[in-house]
Amino acid sequence: MMQNPHNPRKILRIVCILFVTVGLISALPMNVIGQDTLTLSLNRNMGLGLGSYISGTFTLHGTGPDTIQNLTVYFNEVEVHFVTGNTISWQFNTGNYEGGATNITLMGIDESGTPHFASRVVVFISDALNNIVYIGIFALVGVLCLAKYGPRLMDLRKK
Repeated sequence: MMQNPHNPRKILRIVCILFVTVGLISALPMNVIGQDTLTLSLNRNMGLGLGSYISGTFTLHGTGPDTIQNLTVYFNEVEVHFVTGNTISWQFNTGNYEGGATNITLMGIDESGTPHFASRVVVFISDALNNIVYIGIFALVGVLCLAKYGPRLMDLRKK
């Protein structure tokens, strides 16, 4: 007996593995180390994070050595947040900022007035595009469920 190369169960397994893999990869924090003194990481709280493409609510974490007196966060060279001290934990939503490529820079000033930097370029996805991605994922899952269980449901309906 020859096996069907388009076996719905096999396709469903592959798609599930892909979803789990993408979910695990997108859940990893995006770390950047700059000038060997400041660290910068972005952690997703809620939303979409596919590599450098992000949308939703994120927490920016940054640290520096004890000599750092204050930290400032810039999005495309525009100041968006300031704290005194050498650590920062700041939550932001990408929907509050213009979409597109965004250079996130963390700048710290030490006791002698020397600036230290860490930066990362990410792409803020607009809320509309984010919704389209989610709708596409739900539609794909729906189609796969119909492909798998549709014939059984039709058989039950005929009885």
